[in-house]
Amino acid sequence: MNEILKQYNNFSETYTDNFEIQDEIGNKRFYQFLSSVDLEGKQILDIGCGDGSDLVNFEKMGAFPTGIDPSEKFVNSGKEKFPHMTILLGKGEQLPFLEKTFDVIVSKYALQTSTNIPKILEEVARLLKPEGYFIFLSKHPLRQFLEKISTYKDKENINYFEQKIVDSFIYEKKIHLQEPSHTLSEYFSREVLKNFDLIDFFEDYDFPASEQINNYVYPTFFVAKFRRR
Repeated sequence: MNEILKQYNNFSETYTDNFEIQDEIGNKRFYQFLSSVDLEGKQILDIGCGDGSDLVNFEKMGAFPTGIDPSEKFVNSGKEKFPHMTILLGKGEQLPFLEKTFDVIVSKYALQTSTNIPKILEEVARLLKPEGYFIFLSKHPLRQFLEKISTYKDKENINYFEQKIVDSFIYEKKIHLQEPSHTLSEYFSREVLKNFDLIDFFEDYDFPASEQINNYVYPTFFVAKFRRR
């Protein structure tokens, strides 16, 4: 496990304890997007499922949920809390499922932890049934650009298009993350949109759950809804 993924083992309990209160805005937007999808009897995969709390919600909505997460502590915690759920250890870049397995795939604050978002989206396209939905919530690249400026002292040479590890503080600075920066084109490139139709998109901010840099007002996250072609 690389250092980026390993860090999530260190604060899994803090994340879980603060999630419901601190992530209220992004979570609300995510479920608004999901509410328009009929989950009754559908197979749904959650990439980066954490301790599996959302899997319970999906089950209540009529779905048959499966979760996967790269953090051993999150996975073990999820299996302990929800022993009837299928929660696997694994990464979004290499998902251990057959093609066209799922009707719906979701992800919350997980894609941006990868250095290769296009590979995850390629895997999502492989696993989704035709006209299946992919709904994801991710950190906004503009937020990561400002974090990049804050992280590195050589501000004259800051490049939005260059992927670098940036410092990110969440939940009123209770958690310090180091994650790779990204561009919007990694999520919405021509190659990605060959496989998907973009159905909906929304960007917003969630201060103080996300650190507010220099009192600027800017998007800290976005939610997107894709449909498999």
